[in-house]
Amino acid sequence: MKRLLAELCSVFPPLHRVERARLMSDTGVDEVRVLTALRPERGWPRHWAWLPVRMAADAQGGAITPLRADLPLSQQLYLQPFERTDVSRLPGDALRGAVPAAWFPPPQDPASGQVCGLLCLFVYADLAQQQREGQAGETTLDAALATALAQDPVQLRHAFTPLPPEDETAARPGEGLGFVLAACQYPPQMLDVSPGAERDPARAGPGQAALARLLAFTRASAAGRQASLLLLAGDQIYADATGGLADGRNSVDRYARPYQQFKAGLPRHLPPSLARIVHAPDDHEIVDNWEPVADPRAPGGQRRGPLVDAALAAAWAARWEAGEREGVLEHFWHRFDWRGAAFFVADARSEREPRHVARLDQAQMLSARQREAFEAWLQARADRPRFVLSGSLPLPRRRATRAHAASALRSDAWDGYPASLHWLLGTLWAQRAQDVVLLSGDEHRSGYVRAEIAPVDGSGPAVRLLSIHSSALYAPWPFAVTRAEDLAAPECFEFQAPGGQVLRCTVSAWHDAPGDGFAHLSLDPAGTRLRLWFDRAERPLHQALAGADEAQWPAPDGEFPLRGAQG
Repeated sequence: MKRLLAELCSVFPPLHRVERARLMSDTGVDEVRVLTALRPERGWPRHWAWLPVRMAADAQGGAITPLRADLPLSQQLYLQPFERTDVSRLPGDALRGAVPAAWFPPPQDPASGQVCGLLCLFVYADLAQQQREGQAGETTLDAALATALAQDPVQLRHAFTPLPPEDETAARPGEGLGFVLAACQYPPQMLDVSPGAERDPARAGPGQAALARLLAFTRASAAGRQASLLLLAGDQIYADATGGLADGRNSVDRYARPYQQFKAGLPRHLPPSLARIVHAPDDHEIVDNWEPVADPRAPGGQRRGPLVDAALAAAWAARWEAGEREGVLEHFWHRFDWRGAAFFVADARSEREPRHVARLDQAQMLSARQREAFEAWLQARADRPRFVLSGSLPLPRRRATRAHAASALRSDAWDGYPASLHWLLGTLWAQRAQDVVLLSGDEHRSGYVRAEIAPVDGSGPAVRLLSIHSSALYAPWPFAVTRAEDLAAPECFEFQAPGGQVLRCTVSAWHDAPGDGFAHLSLDPAGTRLRLWFDRAERPLHQALAGADEAQWPAPDGEFPLRGAQG
């Protein structure tokens, strides 16, 4: 430390917001696993630094100040030497580390009521200034830290992280669950700039408008500040944004850099109260409507194309999960509990089987291993509200599919894989899984349907489910937006469940909410009532953005009783 104090150096916050998850290490140490990224333009740092600070609870960017004014900043700092464990790592790639929980101050400052935590910073050797004569000592660590803290607080907030509770997945007494569902962020174009959108959503161009409203909503409204989870239902990037005209020609330009740009943009300003972000990759993170092609000469009888491995590797490296979550690179699907509810994040893209007319009724969207894991999860979490996230739309089906079974070949949604759709619905009925909520993206249109599944012969009770679909955050091309009249809702169709029983699925009318935006869902503390609002460009939540209480909001787009599983 003494040597570092005397050296010329510079201090900068990370490129991305700091994600965190509190876990016990293999040695029994209580630690916080963190995820962020270095700034590519700065190169490699000397140290990973953590400064105890307090942050004012101001929606527009309250000041960030050190906890103690009687000590030099360098003496309040926790330092970790930066070690490059992977020689292939590039600055800007996802960076994971662990911070002892003991380093964190108490979450609240009793004197001021402000939130306390650690500010993530990186210390760089300032070699350019070291080579100049007569400037030794002018930019020592204390001076560099002071310069960093003098930045606009809005530019520092994403580096602030409070101490997570010992069990952040458990329901909070008297609190319900609030979370956001979003999908499909087509990249803003050259002239679509949004200076100042992190402060005022009105300054955002079309490409960033929904994200800017999401920032304002999660900061300014009471319900937004209670939202603790963001679900991204696919197409976080568009690797094929120009349809091959000017798309990247290598994996860095096509996949890695778009993930960095997305996470380093407006999403990095999401508040710490939005504690967890979960992403389910979908087709545009590979190529539009990707699926494997049957080829008996290829390994496994299918041809996946030259882009898939690089795309999936980039999506895995760019995932938002800070801690050691379930799953390894062999699969993206996983399960987790959050604030009293259970979630299954399905991989409805990378495990698809080839399909053609001869085996259309056999091809599966999910692997056998994923289907077994889903069935086990559904049974193990029958005591709480259950949500299933999938990029592709499970229900409603398309009118074309209803009219001609072979038209399923042209559908990229679940109805394009009838065997998988029938398995899903049949499994819900077989386990009497009442009121499971299916969440999805991809169609660029908000809306929902209710559905009931029951035996055709009346030999058992009906099982209800809810399918909620989120608009794109930004979908500029009208031809890419599914038309409401293309959806088969209301409708009633019959199918044979995996056990051989013939079931009937009755789907309600489609409740339409067109336009770019996101969905906000709120579950009451008892887990018995779900409320749904759709934000979109045509009808933004003005009251929420102005900081209004929930009582002053527009009426919910939907309100649903949840009865839970019934045997």
